[in-house]
Amino acid sequence: MDKQIDDLDDARSRSARFGRLPARVQPDATVEVVATSPPRGRPDAAGSEEQRQVLLAGG
Repeated sequence: MDKQIDDLDDARSRSARFGRLPARVQPDATVEVVATSPPRGRPDAAGSEEQRQVLLAGG
């Protein structure tokens, strides 16, 4: 009986000290991540001058 009381007291002190845990992440709330590698080099056809200006302007 004393062990149960001690466990409850420990749980209350942990809760008071650290707060509540965040909500559990559900499997349907996750996404699959696929590792990719960046393209190597620059392609021969880099696009039009307009596309290059948009890329350089950050737009």
